[in-house]
Amino acid sequence: MSSDLLPQSPPLAVDRLESLAAFYAANLTLSPRFTKGSRWARRVLSGPGHEAWLLAWLPGQGTDLHDHGGVARPAAAAVAVVSGRLTEYTVQPGDFPGLRRRHLTAGEVAVVDDRTVHGMRNVSDGPAVSLHVYAPGLEAMRTYLLDETGLAPSRILRAGEDW
Repeated sequence: MSSDLLPQSPPLAVDRLESLAAFYAANLTLSPRFTKGSRWARRVLSGPGHEAWLLAWLPGQGTDLHDHGGVARPAAAAVAVVSGRLTEYTVQPGDFPGLRRRHLTAGEVAVVDDRTVHGMRNVSDGPAVSLHVYAPGLEAMRTYLLDETGLAPSRILRAGEDW
């Protein structure tokens, strides 16, 4: 049976996402891998209406600015920092769009709604590990470029194919 024909679980509330990310991060049993080429990512579980990914970041590694799935099936997300430090950059719309920067350390959780455009980067001197929970499960991310004229779509990355 096609997954398109299966009933969809209702989206999880943002506070539930935050709780799940903190719980999964605190009870993590899988060891991450660190790779020099780019951050390492692995889907570690999926449940009703959500899935979780474990990511490992060496210093300097990060994502492009992106959303979580776009218009067809957007996903809200919660990111729990398991170890190390990460910096989140969130696009602030307006006449002069810019980026808001937030530093996250081990034990902190950041939540983004299903329309937020953001990026994550390890700007510290040491490795970092994070646990990401998406609701619904993440199928794709659209990446963006930001300059003085605003935000422009760049490409689409598909789960399981491009990361």
